[in-house]
Amino acid sequence: MASSTNDLPFYSSCDVADALLVLGVPSAGYIPDIHLWSPEYKAGNTRVFGPAYTVKMVSASDKESPKPAQHFVDAAPQGSVVCISQPDNMVNAVWGGLMTARAMKRGALGVIVDGRIRDLNEQREFGFPVFAKATSIMGAGPFTRATTLDQPITMQPNPNHPAVTIHPGDYIVADADGVVVIPKDMLQSVEAQCKKSTAVDDQCMQALKAGEGIAETFKKYRG
Repeated sequence: MASSTNDLPFYSSCDVADALLVLGVPSAGYIPDIHLWSPEYKAGNTRVFGPAYTVKMVSASDKESPKPAQHFVDAAPQGSVVCISQPDNMVNAVWGGLMTARAMKRGALGVIVDGRIRDLNEQREFGFPVFAKATSIMGAGPFTRATTLDQPITMQPNPNHPAVTIHPGDYIVADADGVVVIPKDMLQSVEAQCKKSTAVDDQCMQALKAGEGIAETFKKYRG
């Protein structure tokens, strides 16, 4: 797994979401409808874990929002997961192959886009972890631009699920199943809960493989 220096023993996005629900986070930290596109589409063993570096995009016609002092990819910290919020209902990409080339040199671990990406073949040739809502063939230039960097952003790609606010330094866990955000002050409690719940699930799996039924297995190990 790609990892930051604050290394969390690997748990899947599903494990982490289950833990956050138990710990009282209504959204489970889950950002729905954002999928792995590179190196493979929703497949393989790609796993990303690291602190969020946040980027908010606005329409290029927005003359009021501040402009960053440098390109947002040039500002990506080493060991970070780039998290980009794109305005709703825009058809252009905000991330492409050139962005990936620079992000890799900066030491970024991957990118999460609440919006669109492009240059899939280039992304996959790089083997860089890219998660997004959809793709596009159109670049960002005439349509969107970055505004605030390393400030809280909100992602809500599905209106039927609670919005998730990502603060700089929150932890991102992303894999073929999806993307989940761990508030940075909950990292240790999430790890402890994951350890506890996955141990129970391991017992359940062994029992089911041995031929026991779901109901009796769950009653026995989950209570």
